[in-house]
Amino acid sequence: MIQVENELVDDAVGRVMRFLAEAGLDEDTDVVFTSDHGELQGDFGLMFKGPYHVDALMRVPLVWRPAPSSGIAPAIVDEPVGLVDLAPTFCAIAGTSAPSEMQGAPLPTEKGSNRERVITTFDSQFSSIGMHLRTMYSGGMVVTIYEPSTTDRGGRFPFYSSIWLRGSLLPRYDGTEGELYDLRNDPRQWENLWDDPSRRKLRDDLVADLRANMPRERLPRLRVAAPT
Repeated sequence: MIQVENELVDDAVGRVMRFLAEAGLDEDTDVVFTSDHGELQGDFGLMFKGPYHVDALMRVPLVWRPAPSSGIAPAIVDEPVGLVDLAPTFCAIAGTSAPSEMQGAPLPTEKGSNRERVITTFDSQFSSIGMHLRTMYSGGMVVTIYEPSTTDRGGRFPFYSSIWLRGSLLPRYDGTEGELYDLRNDPRQWENLWDDPSRRKLRDDLVADLRANMPRERLPRLRVAAPT
């Protein structure tokens, strides 16, 4: 199934690129290809997707082909970036400044941008679940903190809950739980080092760095009108 989907995407991208070339627009058009999330394909015995901040779901393809007329040389940049960097990148391409409320920064065009981290967050849209994850990748390490569970954030959707949450045992967190993985030595994230005494200082330093670099929360929060 995944192979078929990849072929369909490849064919569709080919049609777009062919149209740009035939219309004489290719030289002045930036092309960006990415995804909103990855996919579990048996990882950890799971399929599809969910509120799991693991490499299979967070590390998505990202290809930016700058317009040939821009003069930007092709490069493979392996520094941490996130989807929040796309909007500022589009502003930079258009030659305009990004609004101050916009998170992220323009994508680097070559190595040496000194990017240190990328942050991913998850907040359940169901108030009954009340799950809040904060994750940071930095220096080959992935750290995730579980904020205390809530019951007053998100929406209440009885119909969807009766389908999606039927028979589910909802976890509750007090804020002390977390995950810590060394992707250099454990790329499949099988060994959670969160409670490893020998990694305690590293864990605490990463958590402090994560909290220090979390974007400012939007208050008041937007009302969750419907689950997505």
